Amino acid sequence: MPKSIIIHEQGGPQVLKMENVTVGSPGPEEIKVKNSAIGLNFIDTYHRSGLYKIKLPSSLGMEGAGIVQEIGSKVKEFAKGDRVAY
Repeated sequence: MPKSIIIHEQGGPQVLKMENVTVGSPGPEEIKVKNSAIGLNFIDTYHRSGLYKIKLPSSLGMEGAGIVQEIGSKVKEFAKGDRVAY
């Protein structure tokens, strides 16, 4: 089962929790990516600490790279199997 780092409250590193998540099919204008690499950046620490407010609970990790697994019905820019980075 896929896992994600989730925060339910803002604070220090102790608020980070690894949890099982369900990843559904993409919406019409979305793609589903199987991540090969993920990264945390300063924005993630700002979200975690509360410097920048976000809706909770929330997952962290604003950078990644992987392979497109599924595409939504309106997506024209990507195809299944494409390598992507964000």
